[in-house]
Amino acid sequence: MIARADHLWLEEVEGRLPLHVLEFRWDGFEPGLVCYDRARGGEVEVRLDSADFVVGSRKTCVGRSEGDRYIPCPDRASVTRFSQCGKCAAEVFIEDQECIFDPKCEGERCDNEFCKRQHVLYLAFYGTMPKVGMSSTRRVERRLVEQGADAFAIIGTFPNRFRAREAEKAISAELGLPQWYKQQTILANFSHPLEAAAIEARYRELRPVLEERDGFSVEPLRPVTGYPVALPLPGVPQLRETPGMHRGRLLGVKGKWLLYESHGLRALNLSDLVGRFMSRGLP
Repeated sequence: MIARADHLWLEEVEGRLPLHVLEFRWDGFEPGLVCYDRARGGEVEVRLDSADFVVGSRKTCVGRSEGDRYIPCPDRASVTRFSQCGKCAAEVFIEDQECIFDPKCEGERCDNEFCKRQHVLYLAFYGTMPKVGMSSTRRVERRLVEQGADAFAIIGTFPNRFRAREAEKAISAELGLPQWYKQQTILANFSHPLEAAAIEARYRELRPVLEERDGFSVEPLRPVTGYPVALPLPGVPQLRETPGMHRGRLLGVKGKWLLYESHGLRALNLSDLVGRFMSRGLP
């Protein structure tokens, strides 16, 4: 088997990539990365105002924070599904990370504030495609921006994460509403004009079903506007593999995707940067 030249090059430079990505986040409609700069020995914020990155292939635990103090993972543990190793997560967040996606109790076993926090169930729209989801009440709007939704409506409130997740699964099964879409399915929407009237019509179809069959008190539809990108795009962006070089003309950011033009329209999943090492420009 012949190794690709770009893979060999990435293996060679990976140890020189200075920025360990700790977090991808939105501040209102301003996206950015929080990184640990191992050359300077401190945290830095990286604005996403250009498309010129080299991204490594390995993921390493992002460590933890105590107040304003950042503590790198003492084991420099490799990670895959989660951005923290079990030891660092248990120190400050949650002991069983699988509970992030499927909580096992209402918080009585672990006494974790995250598990006992009030949550909401929502309908999110990507164009006219709806999905059902859940989030803690305090960060639902940020959650929808992170997901790149075009509009959403709160459909129920629950006392804790477990009950919201159970309701999410039940509604999904009962009404055939997806809990997620493939990335390329959402990216395909970026080439279509956003039709607010069509989204509103789809919402009005679902609202009485949810209220009559499930007893929810569905809130009005709320648009999510302000992403730093001009849509529609002239074509469908293709999702690029995260490791490697991403260089081209920046088109903008929506949800977790940085969109750029380089021999066609491209998309980089910014959430997949977390845990990786990277550089701005060539290392």
